Amino acid sequence: MSEAEVMQGLFSSIQVVISLFSTFFAMISAYIAGLYFFLNRAPVALKLLAFFLLSIGLIFLGGAAITQQRLQMSLLAAWAKLPSPAIAVDALLRNPFPGSLPAGWSLYDLGVNIGWLTGLCVYLALGYMTFFYRWKAETAVHAFPTG
Repeated sequence: MSEAEVMQGLFSSIQVVISLFSTFFAMISAYIAGLYFFLNRAPVALKLLAFFLLSIGLIFLGGAAITQQRLQMSLLAAWAKLPSPAIAVDALLRNPFPGSLPAGWSLYDLGVNIGWLTGLCVYLALGYMTFFYRWKAETAVHAFPTG
């Protein structure tokens, strides 16, 4: 691969990661709205169905994220094999700010791990809010006014 092809691959992969994050944000926001307006008082079967569908969507996004993570690592390895690259992409993309992190981590590694940890924590929090949290009667908003 040429330098231009590797660089284009990296930029394309970064765009896909941004799209995955925006999809994750949209899915979680929609689930939170549904949880607040409807699922907090729904029967258990409906809660199970909604959480199952959320889980399937997040598994799909996680698989796509893992694919992009591996693709980026392969592209960075291909960049390192170039005879005389014009830009030090490894230093530029993996650690864009001067300084180093403990244990030899780069900002890229830290960002990837924070992303996975955030996704796991959000998933666990939504599971708790769906099945175990006891909504107060005055905080549960009714979608359709009764009266």
